[in-house]
Amino acid sequence: MPKFPPNINPELFTVIGCIVGLIVEDDYNANELNSIGNWLILVGQVLLTTAAQQQLINARYSNNEGSNIKSDANNHYTKNQEKANQSDLNNLARTIEIMAQEINKLKEQ
Repeated sequence: MPKFPPNINPELFTVIGCIVGLIVEDDYNANELNSIGNWLILVGQVLLTTAAQQQLINARYSNNEGSNIKSDANNHYTKNQEKANQSDLNNLARTIEIMAQEINKLKEQ
C-alpha cells in the first residue's frame, strides 16, 4: 500500500482517528468495544515491534558497529535547541498586552 498513511499534518491525523473512534463507538456495547479496542492495540503492537526490530537491524548494518549503536536520542545531557528566546517572549507579551487594551476599548464603546 504505497502512500498510506497519507502525508497529512500529525495533529489532523490524530483528530481524524479520534473522530472515527467516536463514530464507531455508538454501534457497540462496552464488551464489544473492549474486544475490538484490544484487538486494534494488538495489531498496533505487532506493527510497532516489527518496525522497531527492522530499524535496529538497519541501524546496525548502516553504522557497521555491531550491536553498539551510537545516538544522542537518549542522552539527556545534550542541550535541547532553543525554540524561542527572551526577545520573542517579550514581543509576545507586548502583543498580548496591546490586544488586551484594544479589547477593553471595544468593551467600553
